[in-house]
Amino acid sequence: MSIDAITPIDGRYRDKLQVCSEYFSEKALIRHRLVVEAKYLRAFLEAVGRKTEAEKTSKFEEIFAALSTEEAEEVKKLEVKLGHDVVAATAFFEKKLEEEGLSSLKPFVHFGLTSEDVNNIAYALAVKSFIHEILIPEILTLVEKLVELAENHASTPFLARTHGQPAVPTSFGSFIANYAYRTAVQTAKLKDINPQAKIGGAVGDLSALAATYPEIDWQSFAEKFITSLGLEFNPASTQILPHERTSEILQTVAVIDSVLANLCRDMWLLGALGLIEFRKPAEQVHSSTMPQKRNPLLFENAEGCFDLAANMLNYMSSRLLSSRLHRDLSDSVIKRFYGTGFALSLLGVKNTAQALNQITVNREAMEKEVETHPETMAEIAQLILRKHNVPNAYEAAAKGIHDIRQTLVKHGVDPNVIDPTKYIQAAQKKAETLIKKTRNIAKTI
Repeated sequence: MSIDAITPIDGRYRDKLQVCSEYFSEKALIRHRLVVEAKYLRAFLEAVGRKTEAEKTSKFEEIFAALSTEEAEEVKKLEVKLGHDVVAATAFFEKKLEEEGLSSLKPFVHFGLTSEDVNNIAYALAVKSFIHEILIPEILTLVEKLVELAENHASTPFLARTHGQPAVPTSFGSFIANYAYRTAVQTAKLKDINPQAKIGGAVGDLSALAATYPEIDWQSFAEKFITSLGLEFNPASTQILPHERTSEILQTVAVIDSVLANLCRDMWLLGALGLIEFRKPAEQVHSSTMPQKRNPLLFENAEGCFDLAANMLNYMSSRLLSSRLHRDLSDSVIKRFYGTGFALSLLGVKNTAQALNQITVNREAMEKEVETHPETMAEIAQLILRKHNVPNAYEAAAKGIHDIRQTLVKHGVDPNVIDPTKYIQAAQKKAETLIKKTRNIAKTI
């Protein structure tokens, strides 16, 4: 952790988020750019019939994939001198070609490309890799914790609240299973959204390449190159990639963040109601003045992370759709903050999972709440009364459980049909169904 870091991502939370630097740091961006440049040079040389020379360049993909910090700093020094980040990367590439005795290939580095051809692919690869290698596995770990909690409490009586007021009995497992299922569904959607990328030249027409090598179908070349990287080709670019697909990815992560932020708020409320208890390591202090305090710190931290991440990602997703004419640089600075939004999402997921390990469900308190709110049987009572054609059934059910039972007896109906266990059994069945569906979804991710 750096005490001088400007943001807590690289300071206070560095230990939990250090992995993000492998995808979104300046070094990572330089590395991705150089790998893209190396892959493009090889593909370009093959396309123009220089296959022998193309084979000699294959080594650079591995060289750049293992880019050292010292080499990245060398690129940054070139950027200071040249005033352009992508040109600095190409200059570094040309130097490496010289060192390998391949100076004759220097003129073909970045041939016919614009900087955004490299950048859009680099970002797409970084985002895809982070989501599949880091974010989704962490979310699935959290989903499984929720599933286990729902499984353990599928039949635990739990007083449902609507508008904050006692409503009807349910089960705690059913309540938690909802969150597990919703998160799994959105995660499956995220997994299936493939980033788009493009090669288009200065304004998207591939005109310079077409004029220089008119015998080659550059549109087909561009599509083949992009798909070879595991990305989807977008043919409708200007100088920049249209961001609709990127926006879809950002919005989906934002939806997951918002769902989980609400989970954190609900767990906070359940703690305030005394239905769950928050544990803490013996050596930790949760208040500087109240020794007894055991606060939902991790849930609160995660809630803040999720809300901030969702707002950042949603803003990015809409703002990136705007670009003046064929190019402006207003999107460039926004994309440099992808890592901030994703890191906050990751921190929220990690802290929520950790928080779930530190709660105790007060089953007795949950059962007592159901028992002490017999008025929540009014819903089933009025339906039973209506079933038996009792007039003014809704009004009769509103009078209270004692009057309801008398009304039932008066009409020859067994008053024992007013039984909260019926609700809890239905909730248990739903919980078990959602648990099964959630696990099936998780297997496909």
